[in-house]
Amino acid sequence: MKKPRTLLAILRSLAKNNVLKSKDISVSKKTSNKQLYKSLLLLSKLNLIKINGDLKSNRFEITFNNSFDFMTLMQKVKVIFYEDRTKSKSFKYHVIALKDGISKIEATSYWTLDYKNKPVVKLYTAKREFGEIKVGKIELGIQKLYIRWDLDPPSKFGEKIIYGFRIIQKNYFTFNKGETLEKYGDEEMMDGLQILYPTLHANLEVKFPQRYQFKDVKAEKYDLVVIDGPQVPSAIPKDTYKLTVERKMISLNLIHPQLGYYFIAWKPAE
Repeated sequence: MKKPRTLLAILRSLAKNNVLKSKDISVSKKTSNKQLYKSLLLLSKLNLIKINGDLKSNRFEITFNNSFDFMTLMQKVKVIFYEDRTKSKSFKYHVIALKDGISKIEATSYWTLDYKNKPVVKLYTAKREFGEIKVGKIELGIQKLYIRWDLDPPSKFGEKIIYGFRIIQKNYFTFNKGETLEKYGDEEMMDGLQILYPTLHANLEVKFPQRYQFKDVKAEKYDLVVIDGPQVPSAIPKDTYKLTVERKMISLNLIHPQLGYYFIAWKPAE
């Protein structure tokens, strides 16, 4: 995915000053007022800036929310369940550094506790625009994965970085209501992703084996996930997601989503 140049130009100006008046925003001369205002409204929606004043009158001031290290251009999470009950879940991230001097990127993943089958982790080749990115640490527990990538030298503002990993778990999938209740204590199954940084787009895709049938599909969001429950869902704004259900696949497409945890939930049909 290409860099959003107007967004980055606005943020680069703010990174130097934190507060800017309308006349001090530095963008390309080819950028129309309509494009500029659209970009400002998007940055406000992503909680990266606060707009004080009226955009239409061209008398306004913007304040930078510099609490985020990255902006995500695209996050792709793909879950595949196989006939032999294996589960494969891959995470791929395209992010932009919002600060100079970031020295590391961290990622975590959690799964249902299973003492019998230890997950296998495979890392995708990480890339960055300036310098090297190397795996600094991997911790694989019985219910959690932690990965740290080190940046040498530290990041430059606006730098694009790509990284990701895949988790493979044996004997994870259940084919019917009885198996699901026995293994997980609930007939509903779910899988998801976390929106940790301001994000332009994210996609969650779940694929099933040929003989599997499912029902009662829904998309859910949680501001906080407690491993031992109970979970309290929150509403997903209608203009930020699209849920697509096909014969052997469910996909959730997120556009400018709020921070939080997003899930696809379903039940075995039998």
